Amino acid sequence: MTKRNRAVGNGTATAEVLNVTVKGLKEEEEGSGKESGGSIRVLDRAMSVLGFMAESRRQVGITEIADAVGLSKATVHRILSTLRDYSVVLKDDSGRYQMGPSVLFWADAYRHRAGLAEISRPLLRRLWEESHETVHLFIFEGGEAYYLDKLDSPHPVGMRSRIGAKRDLYSTSGGRAILAALSEAELDAYLDRTELLPRTENTVTDKEELKNLLAAGRERGFCEEVEENEEGIRCVGAAILDLRGCPVGAVSISAPAYRFSDSQSLALGAKIRETALAISRELGYRG
Repeated sequence: MTKRNRAVGNGTATAEVLNVTVKGLKEEEEGSGKESGGSIRVLDRAMSVLGFMAESRRQVGITEIADAVGLSKATVHRILSTLRDYSVVLKDDSGRYQMGPSVLFWADAYRHRAGLAEISRPLLRRLWEESHETVHLFIFEGGEAYYLDKLDSPHPVGMRSRIGAKRDLYSTSGGRAILAALSEAELDAYLDRTELLPRTENTVTDKEELKNLLAAGRERGFCEEVEENEEGIRCVGAAILDLRGCPVGAVSISAPAYRFSDSQSLALGAKIRETALAISRELGYRG
């Protein structure tokens, strides 16, 4: 098995890349190879290179990287050569580099270990304290949305929702936020295979009208529905995105429609947009 295959398919082999990088550059180090604070200098350099490439979000050349991080082109070349062996970076035909699939492997390992619910909980709690209404966390997997977490409203009248329940994407604010974050092709595929059945007499079942609502939600950063999924309930929701900008879930606030005015919807929509973005940042999203 090649190094590049091992990098993606085996976590132990992937972890070896930093040790190999140290060995490959050791001859360029002076003294002990450690900074005064105890860090390994070559690892600092490799991380600087990767940090610049990640922030650039595009293909970059050796000269540009060297100028940005203050290293010689020879040092940058040696770092990139080792990282490329393990698919941490990729090189195109023009000699420019970009982040490689091993980065996704590591990021995915972090996301699954930490857990979306654990990452989100402190931010959901703050949103709940500010809104005093029911807060839901959705997870989006296999083309379906499920309740992953819930913080109940302190008011006597709350929501009957339960963790683990599957929710329709087209009639819920969180589901609509997820749909709005899909690519045009993915959204069209969803609409082609989905019959928009009325959940209440207010449910939007016209696909063009729904697409217009999604476009409006995409523009302002959150979606809403007014008594479309459940009579008497109004909701606002925003999508959670991963490092690629793809939806992995959503956050929503739900309340009885009689205490959820248009002005409150706008105000809470802004708060939920900020919360979803903060969670997305925890997952690596930088858009």
